[in-house]
Amino acid sequence: MGSALLRRIALFHTVTAFYRVQCWDDGGSWKIDARTAHPRALWHDQLLQRLCHPRWGLPVHVAHRFCHCAGPDAPYQWGHTCAFYFDSHDEDDRIYLRVHASPEGRDYDQQIETLHQVGASPGWMARAFPRRAVQHHDQHHQAEQVR
Repeated sequence: MGSALLRRIALFHTVTAFYRVQCWDDGGSWKIDARTAHPRALWHDQLLQRLCHPRWGLPVHVAHRFCHCAGPDAPYQWGHTCAFYFDSHDEDDRIYLRVHASPEGRDYDQQIETLHQVGASPGWMARAFPRRAVQHHDQHHQAEQVR
């Protein structure tokens, strides 16, 4: 399963706007922990569709879905985390995906700086983070360079 996940790792960059993804094998299943800077994890359904696609996806299906995304007009709460359990024909190939939506107004300067340093494209940054967070970081960074 690890090899199959690695071959599809680009989905976490192209389909979603997660600013951080961690993945590990705990011996019995694969755990994926993703974070999005948007208060509602808007892209997880697209990711699930592509991960489970019968032609080019993984040989898995979503066995359990615990989706706690906020409705479009609901106020954000930290509990808006979604979890998905995937099963396959092989008992050892279970996958657990957890998507955390960050609270509105959070300070993303450290994450944005790290991603700038590793060469993240401006287009992807604009999609991954709220516009005001990127603007705040860029203004702060420019002010430091003037000093």
